[in-house]
Amino acid sequence: MAEHAIAEKLLYRLIKRHIAGTTMDSAIDKAKELNGKRMHVSLAFLSGDALGTTKARYATTTYLELIRSISRLGLKASVQVPLGQIGYAISSEIAEKNVNEILGTANKHGVFVWLDVRNHRFELPGFLDGAKGIGYAVDLGKAEEYMKVNRGSIRAVKALCNEVHNDKESINHAFTRLRRIAAGVSSMVVQSAPDGVMRKLLNGGGAAKHTVFELQLGYKSKIANRLIKKGSSISVYVPFGKDWQQYARSTVPERYARFLAKNILNEA
Repeated sequence: MAEHAIAEKLLYRLIKRHIAGTTMDSAIDKAKELNGKRMHVSLAFLSGDALGTTKARYATTTYLELIRSISRLGLKASVQVPLGQIGYAISSEIAEKNVNEILGTANKHGVFVWLDVRNHRFELPGFLDGAKGIGYAVDLGKAEEYMKVNRGSIRAVKALCNEVHNDKESINHAFTRLRRIAAGVSSMVVQSAPDGVMRKLLNGGGAAKHTVFELQLGYKSKIANRLIKKGSSISVYVPFGKDWQQYARSTVPERYARFLAKNILNEA
């Protein structure tokens, strides 16, 4: 057990530049820093799906406090809220109550909410019909299906491209999908797109006009500088929290770091 604890500490040192820290204060400080560089941020609390009402309530309270802090400090920031974190795995009634409270507070303070619906059925819950100040974050491969099933109700999409490879075939396939998505929404955020995909979008892709490129924390300054020179809108995904292990396994930018995380954490 001691060896596993040491391994986890070493892993955290490897990936910590991709995580703002374990506390909300650390995330707020990072948001201030990025805003100072004229970058918008998308703040996300790292916590697994809630299987009990206490955890769902804790996550909801965290987002409420985060939204109020964004407003009070005048930060240029949105929040990304996984549906499972706030009770959807328990019951739709609990999730509806928590979503309504989060959206009510967010709308009051002018903070946009990205509802992360990955790992859920394509048909969105009925309680989201007519919701304002909200967009949907979903894996690129599933985004079009969500839009098809929920025709007309999805106007803002954050397409998550973590699993898109940087080879020619994957780039062309992702680019085609993104253009189709952009044609059906009023705004689109493209998170973690490979360099080749960003280049195609920027070089006459048509979809780039109302597209925000979202980089993960720990981004390469070379990529950010190129986007800035092109006049592109940039956001930075800023995760924080003590439950960083799943993020390390599945989402950190470096595939080698993800490989190490899967092996180290699965053995712990």
